[in-house]
Amino acid sequence: MKKTKLITICVVMTIVIAVSGVANADLWETFVIRNSNVGDIAPVISDVSGGKLFSITLGGQKAGWATNSMNGMKVGDLLSVSITRDSSVTGWGPYMNFWITDGSGNFAVLANEPSNTGEWGTGTAYDTTWDILKDATAKIYETGTWVPTGSTFSDFSHYTIATPTSHWGGTGAPDDLLASSYTAYGFNWVFGDTQSNHLGGYLVSDPELTVVPVPAAVILGVLGLSVAGLKLRKFT
Repeated sequence: MKKTKLITICVVMTIVIAVSGVANADLWETFVIRNSNVGDIAPVISDVSGGKLFSITLGGQKAGWATNSMNGMKVGDLLSVSITRDSSVTGWGPYMNFWITDGSGNFAVLANEPSNTGEWGTGTAYDTTWDILKDATAKIYETGTWVPTGSTFSDFSHYTIATPTSHWGGTGAPDDLLASSYTAYGFNWVFGDTQSNHLGGYLVSDPELTVVPVPAAVILGVLGLSVAGLKLRKFT
């Protein structure tokens, strides 16, 4: 084997090691977004057999299971996203929220609507790919005076995922309004909402994101090599 070919193989193997693999579960954090409208009572998040139980029992309660592992990437870098939900536990959701920015200090919340049964099959919202999500209806919230335009997730694929550094928008945003220090995450599985019909328990486990291995694509592009066959980055 020629020396140059051996060096190339070693470089590729090094890149694969650097950008692939399964990240630590600590990348996912549970947090309370908002207490109840009446009584100011927080939702309860419990570690139970089979995963985490989010108990949303009063109108206005909201909680999240979230990660910053996609921060700095584009929305379109998402390849797949999933979370396992125990179907025996009642309740609407969870649903996805992304914090996005235009890079000029403006932020917004990009949300999916799995309750729209015309677009989402049973369980699809909890185990989906970009090929499915890109054509789904996208909702924009918490924009302040900035309103990005678009109707599907593909329209927002070029926006960067990032969190604001202070509270932004209204009380429905996926950030912790109760924290002494600001808490927010780029990607959020959200449980509960302002409507009482979103009450229920949510037993979930194994959240996972798979994204395009951007650093490898850049390096391999410089080397004139293909990214085909590289393992994808998973954040569990």
